[in-house]
Amino acid sequence: MEALRFEVKIPIPAAQLQKVLLWLKTHPLLFSQQYDQRAINSLYLDSCGLARYEENLNGISERKKVRLRWYGDLQDAGTAKLEFKLRRSGKGKKILFRAPLDLEHNNFSWRNALYDCYKQLPDKGQIYLGNGIMPILICRYQRDYFISACQKIRATIDSDIKVYDQRYSDRLNISKPQSLGHYYLLELKADEAFEHELSDLIASCPLRPSRHSKYVNSIRKLIWK
Repeated sequence: MEALRFEVKIPIPAAQLQKVLLWLKTHPLLFSQQYDQRAINSLYLDSCGLARYEENLNGISERKKVRLRWYGDLQDAGTAKLEFKLRRSGKGKKILFRAPLDLEHNNFSWRNALYDCYKQLPDKGQIYLGNGIMPILICRYQRDYFISACQKIRATIDSDIKVYDQRYSDRLNISKPQSLGHYYLLELKADEAFEHELSDLIASCPLRPSRHSKYVNSIRKLIWK
C-alpha cells in the first residue's frame, strides 16, 4: 500500500516565479530537476450534483477525488490510469488502476467509454468507482519536476492550466479550452515520515501556502465564465 503523504500547495503569481525557482535551487536541501517537463491530462469524474466538488469546497476532512489521468498528447489516453485520491486530516494517498481510453474512436461517447472503463477494472476498482458518476471536465497543464538532494521532498510546478468542459454532451470536447489564469502552482510533497523536514522547508518559502484545488477552480471557471 502506498505510504500516506503530505501535499502542500503554493500558488505563484507570474512575477514571482523566478524568486521561487531561485529559492528551490539555493535552499540547503538543494533541489534539482528530476524529470523533463511533461503535459498532464486529468478527466475528473463526479456525481451530477458535484458531490466531490462540494466536499472540497466545504473543507470536509475526509474526502475522495476520482479522475482518469494520462500524460502527453491530449487525445492519446491509451495509457490512462484511474486514480482514487483519498485525503484525511491533511494526508493523502492514491489508489491506481489501469484504465485506457480510446478517445479517437470514430463513434466515441463518454457513456460507452466509462462503461468500458468499468468493465476492465478489478472488483476492488469497480467498488471504489461505484455508480452515478459522470465526466465533468478535463484539466490539462504542463508540469516541471524537482527533488531534494536527500530524496525526501519532491516539488512540482504547474503552468498553462486549461480546462475543457465535458458536462453537457456525450461527445468529447477538446477544442474549447478555458484558461485558469496566468499563474503557477508549486506543490511540495513528502511522505508522512518526513513531516518535520517539510515543515522547515515551508517556513523558509518566500510565499505562503493556501488551499488550492484545480478541480474546484476549474468548476468555478466554468460556472462563472
